[in-house]
Amino acid sequence: MPSIYLYLVSRVLTTIAYQIESIAIGWQVYAIRRDPLDLGWVGLAQFIPMLVFSLWGGQLADRFDRKKILIYCYLVWVLSVVIMAIATAMGQGTLSLFLVLLFVQGTIRAFSNPAAHAFVTQVVPEKQLKRAIALNASIWQASTIAGPMVGGILYGILEKPEWVYAVAAGVSFFGICFLSQVSATSNEKTKEKLNFKNLFSGVEYVWSKPVLLGCISLDLFAVLFGGATALLPAYASDILHVGPKGLGILRAAPAMGAIFTSLWLSRRPMKQRAGLWLFIHVVIFGLSTVVFGLSHIMWLSLVMLFISGASDMVSVVIRMTLVQVASPPAMRGRVSAVNSIFISASNELGEFESGMTAGWFGLVPAVVIGGLGSVVVAAIWAWRFPELRKMAE
Repeated sequence: MPSIYLYLVSRVLTTIAYQIESIAIGWQVYAIRRDPLDLGWVGLAQFIPMLVFSLWGGQLADRFDRKKILIYCYLVWVLSVVIMAIATAMGQGTLSLFLVLLFVQGTIRAFSNPAAHAFVTQVVPEKQLKRAIALNASIWQASTIAGPMVGGILYGILEKPEWVYAVAAGVSFFGICFLSQVSATSNEKTKEKLNFKNLFSGVEYVWSKPVLLGCISLDLFAVLFGGATALLPAYASDILHVGPKGLGILRAAPAMGAIFTSLWLSRRPMKQRAGLWLFIHVVIFGLSTVVFGLSHIMWLSLVMLFISGASDMVSVVIRMTLVQVASPPAMRGRVSAVNSIFISASNELGEFESGMTAGWFGLVPAVVIGGLGSVVVAAIWAWRFPELRKMAE
């Protein structure tokens, strides 16, 4: 089997495992005190290590074997999930323990994400990179559809989160086995020393490229304000009343929209006015989030989540392609690390922001305000980064 397919199978399995675990954690943590702020702490516990260690992870990804980094990181992740399962089975699944283990997992991702994003360039020829990135995004989104649904169904049927964690650990281990068989076609290691000067070279490079900086930061702030994923356990429980199975379906809806978009873009890449379409889709993302926040009807909520995922995927594909194509091969790990920090800020820090605002204003106002914030961000960035707005492809 060609290495790219082995790598994609590995991505499928490890991503499904992560999504299965996230369903169990979200439902279990919210059930402890039924406080949406606790869902925010889940995001913050994962964001802090991403902020602290991602630049180091990027430098290591440019300096050492990226496949080995991924294997070691994934093995530690499996161990952390096994601990969750054992602690839950023994009745010791406390909020404090979960936050500690999530901090560990955030640290793992700080080192694995730059390596994973940069490693794909070593598995396919340069001329196939754009299509490979879109296919990789499609595979990732397909996994984020299957993972939450499997996690929700398992939780609903078994009613024991420890078994859900056990399944997640087993699926991830199989992903590691496939990854171990991948062969890289090129060597992109740098000979630069591991020091503080080189540590921030990725930041300096991104800062010097207005189009790259604008694209990454636009996605950061749009999702930071407009993302509603963290509050889905509360919506499923208190507003839509659909239980853990419904939570799995809600979590899968944005991914279904995203995979539709990514498959479309893999066959019909944007060749004209990519920058303009980027801003249009950020606005659509924000408005769909507003409607979702106001909805008390399951089918309407699913439609809005589908649209939000589809529109967000446009910026994901543009950003992923831009990061890899615009970065020198020997710096792809460090630039990917900067991108990982921005992604983590938009996702995990966004979860904390969602939990905080929900604690202050309530669930519905928090989501509505966040969606409107994404629209405002799109308008400001369109004015601040004209190079990005005028980008052709």
